[in-house]
Amino acid sequence: MAILLGNDAVMGKQCQCWLWGGASHLGGRKEQQDRWSVYITPEKDGLLAVIADGLGGHCDGALAAQAVIDAAKEFIHVDLEILRVRPQEAVLLLCERAQTAVAAVSARAHSTMVALWLYQDQAYWMHIGDSRFYHLRAGRRLVRTRDHSTAQMLMELGEISEAEIANHPDQNRLYRCLGGGQPAKPEIGSGSVSTGDLLVLCSDGLWEHVSEAELWASTYSRQLKVMARTLVERAASRGGPQADNATLVLVRLRPQETRGWSWVRYLRPS
Repeated sequence: MAILLGNDAVMGKQCQCWLWGGASHLGGRKEQQDRWSVYITPEKDGLLAVIADGLGGHCDGALAAQAVIDAAKEFIHVDLEILRVRPQEAVLLLCERAQTAVAAVSARAHSTMVALWLYQDQAYWMHIGDSRFYHLRAGRRLVRTRDHSTAQMLMELGEISEAEIANHPDQNRLYRCLGGGQPAKPEIGSGSVSTGDLLVLCSDGLWEHVSEAELWASTYSRQLKVMARTLVERAASRGGPQADNATLVLVRLRPQETRGWSWVRYLRPS
């Protein structure tokens, strides 16, 4: 199983491939409590991306986020066939495994989680907390996951606008996350992916300071790793000394451009 931390293209069985890139920034914090990873199936026909934003203070948040990533790594090794055959069931099962892993860290350990499973031209996602998944097409939003936060609830009640969520004092007050003694209650979704679409996973430290238009602008670059790094640095700069950890994974589906090339050659970083 390849764990790729960069910008790569992976050829699929349907003459398609994914370009992707990811990055994290410490921001103004003393500890990095975000974790992320991207996993490619051995047959190069599936991609699993995960971001976790740890909560709980001191080292518990970082340990919780790492537990989520470790659970995802084990899951795609052990339960890959479920992801292929019953993907919606699989992303819920992945959340359960992550919940168990976080609870084993300590009673204080909590984490958000957002995960994306891409199989051929279909996307399946789950999230819990306020780490987000976006699906953008032609600069327009098709999907933005719903934060499990007090600020999101206030927006839905019409008391604040969507633009005000990022700076609201209750933005960090979550009513769902991984950890604790209660069962996790994630939300899931699915949809088809078209050539040129942009799929985005990010922690709140990123979306608080970077707009969807800025995310979409990254589609004009083949070097998604560079764009991801640029955007997390932008978030940290805008957040100033109090900036939260910022993490971003960008994924784009595109048609095969070079028939006859082996996937090994095509995997060269751009």
